[in-house]
Amino acid sequence: MIKISTRTNLSVETNNRGFSLLEVTIVILIIGGLLAFAVPRLQFNKVDTRKVIRELTVTVKEVRNRARLYGTTYRIAFRLDPDQQAYWVEKSNSITYIDKEALEKARNEAKSAFRKNDEAVAAAFKPDTSFFKKERKLPRDYFFKLVETGASNMAYVDGMAYIHFFPQGFIEAAAVQIEDPKKNIWTVTFNSLTGQSAIITEAKLLKDIAQ
Repeated sequence: MIKISTRTNLSVETNNRGFSLLEVTIVILIIGGLLAFAVPRLQFNKVDTRKVIRELTVTVKEVRNRARLYGTTYRIAFRLDPDQQAYWVEKSNSITYIDKEALEKARNEAKSAFRKNDEAVAAAFKPDTSFFKKERKLPRDYFFKLVETGASNMAYVDGMAYIHFFPQGFIEAAAVQIEDPKKNIWTVTFNSLTGQSAIITEAKLLKDIAQ
């Protein structure tokens, strides 16, 4: 009886021993490592989406101010081809009025305003590298889905698209759709009178917003 009782107590003591300090430390380190890897990935899309939209809206504001300051016409050019998407700023040598046929021709001809010896860019506009030295590309897994401009009544999903800015402070009413890595569509719209931007968390066209 005594032997049986002793063995039973030893077994209970062994089972209730718990974790050693070393084991607890190892578990904490593993959990900490997983969190350090996972948290930035969870926040990645949200942070980058804000950054992408902010860079575009700040560029629009700066271009509008520059058009008023220097009394000339500017435009933001968007290249929408899937593998080469980017945008940059172009400046006109004079006050330029919007012509649908001319815009369509420039869109079909222009491939890259930053390519050396490129003769395809419309003569009235030339890249203005004072905004940024080279064309600005979206982060990985972000895409321009559509660029729509109200005054020219055009919406593009490929090729070239433009938003024009005029000396009087007016810009083309525009909507730019951006797809994030989770396939969410963000629509950024620009008011033609004030240049103010608005962000919509779904795909919208200008005609949908006006209703």
